Amino acid sequence: MKRRDFLKVSAPFAAVPFFSGRLFAASMPVSLLDAALMNAMPPQDDRILVIVQVNGGNDGLNTVLPLDQYAKLAVARANILIPDTAALRLGNSQTGLHPSMTGMRDLFNQSKLSIIQSVSYANPNFSHFRATDIWMSGSNSTSVVNSGWIGRFLQFAYPGFPDQYPNANMPDPLSIAIGSSLDLLLQGYVVSTGQTVPTNFSGSLTSLLPYRNTTVPNTNAGIEAAFLRNQQQYTNQYGTNIINAWNAGSNSITYPTPPQGVGNNLAQQLRIVARLIKGGLKTRVYWVRTGGFDTHANQVDANNKTLGVHANLLRELSDAVTAFQTDLQAMGLADRVLGMTFSEFGRRIKSNASSGTDHGTSYPMFLFGNKVRAGIIGTNPVIPANAGVNDNVAMQYDFHSVYLSILKEWFCLTDADANAVLGFGGAPLSAINADCSALPDIMTFFSAEKANKQDVHVTWGTAGEDNVSNFEVQRSLDGVRFTTVGTVQAKGHAHDPERYEFLDEQVPLQKGNVFYYRLKTHDRDGAFMLSEIRSVTFEAADGAFTATVSPNPSADGRIQLSLSGHLDEDTLTEIAVTDLYGRLLYQQEEILTTGTLIPIDLAGDGGAAATGIYFVTVRHGARKAVQKVVVR
Repeated sequence: MKRRDFLKVSAPFAAVPFFSGRLFAASMPVSLLDAALMNAMPPQDDRILVIVQVNGGNDGLNTVLPLDQYAKLAVARANILIPDTAALRLGNSQTGLHPSMTGMRDLFNQSKLSIIQSVSYANPNFSHFRATDIWMSGSNSTSVVNSGWIGRFLQFAYPGFPDQYPNANMPDPLSIAIGSSLDLLLQGYVVSTGQTVPTNFSGSLTSLLPYRNTTVPNTNAGIEAAFLRNQQQYTNQYGTNIINAWNAGSNSITYPTPPQGVGNNLAQQLRIVARLIKGGLKTRVYWVRTGGFDTHANQVDANNKTLGVHANLLRELSDAVTAFQTDLQAMGLADRVLGMTFSEFGRRIKSNASSGTDHGTSYPMFLFGNKVRAGIIGTNPVIPANAGVNDNVAMQYDFHSVYLSILKEWFCLTDADANAVLGFGGAPLSAINADCSALPDIMTFFSAEKANKQDVHVTWGTAGEDNVSNFEVQRSLDGVRFTTVGTVQAKGHAHDPERYEFLDEQVPLQKGNVFYYRLKTHDRDGAFMLSEIRSVTFEAADGAFTATVSPNPSADGRIQLSLSGHLDEDTLTEIAVTDLYGRLLYQQEEILTTGTLIPIDLAGDGGAAATGIYFVTVRHGARKAVQKVVVR
């Protein structure tokens, strides 16, 4: 029996909603990434990103004020312009913040705030809905992408999600949205990476129905029922972990209440985030939201232009971000957290007759945290002498460069991997000062060797340990995602060399025959170092098989797949190839034997395949193997 089907599609799979924001589709590729393939550094696994969405389209010229352009602004927006003497001047620059943003001014003075001037993208869209989708997906104005840039990153960083999660290495949700809904931002290739936590969260969540571990029929309906039960179980487990983190955490300060007329309570959302981080939740990305910035009318108080609707909104944003940063600093967590703000667009230069501003293009973004490139990136926007109703602030920076900066400089993805995840090449903005280089190593040697049929003997030595607390021995199945299998206390001798050993017993051979080991060395001050990676190979477990793709990387997309290990003679082997966005490009189903070479043309038409990352998934009965393929 043989079935070959070659599909060329132009859009990702349609997905349907599922509990707690999870999505599933008919095909759900799992991508076990091979870190050595591209000599890539795995994404930093302890850094957190907090995204603050400013809904409605923020008036950037009333937020970050170009003091050297005031004469022209006075002509363009006399009915809403605050006095230049009221602006919070930033250092010796000709740039100021709105007077309600004293907290962010203080963060700027503490080198914990970066202002990126005039951010937008080519051919911007003025629809709230479409513009938001562009920013959330990380696409351009001419493409519709049904996944979010954060969702794609998280599925890249956590291969096998959601089938293999939660697990010991990542027991918690990959991302959390504070509120009642999830959106495109956290949507992965074919599955959402997010869970929701209500804005009034105080330590309790409503669980789904109790998990029922009863037998399901061996039918299509039974398979779907089993899948739903598994997702139900996982969702409840995530909820339990969130509650446990809340109970274990706390806040060090009292967060402010929102100004009169502002009902979003952004500070409350960030308070929840800070407490969950303090409680030990390993979630990588948090998403919070505040709205009301669609200020077409009555943007300012008629009698005092420093007050009004927009002033209250900016005060809430500034006070909330400042409280959050202060809380993290007091708890010793500030070095691990990066924050960013974004809105779907800015507003026009010229105000309207209703004392408001209409949809525009460029506006300033904020990055905040201990590791930002503090200061002002870019120059003040240039205002025309007689701005018309259709005039916009000219773009200085494409938002894709900001995203690339976060992926490369914060999460430490390689250029190739960051470009592939984002679907947009180019240089990062260089807006973050976090270190992605290899950390200094105090070790004199580190080895991992097979001790017997199922044990691994790990040994290492140090030259001095004046500040070392302990060592974590970590194991991985793919060289990317590591699980801690043991902890050894340091002897703490400042100058004397020391030798250590650890026996990893009963390695789970049924999950593979190659295992990767590294050490995570913890200092007393909270810093850590990662060692080089060592591999240990065992004989293949009964029933195991492996898939190998060559050449990899491929110059044109023409590859060969070979299978080794055990293949049942009466069991069909299914081969599927998907691209980075989950689109099915190739499918084959037939009886295969060990050693058979299967030629695959990723382009499908004899031409050259597009540059990027592809996944080859092989299923043989209940077993599965996945290989990442790079086309350069």
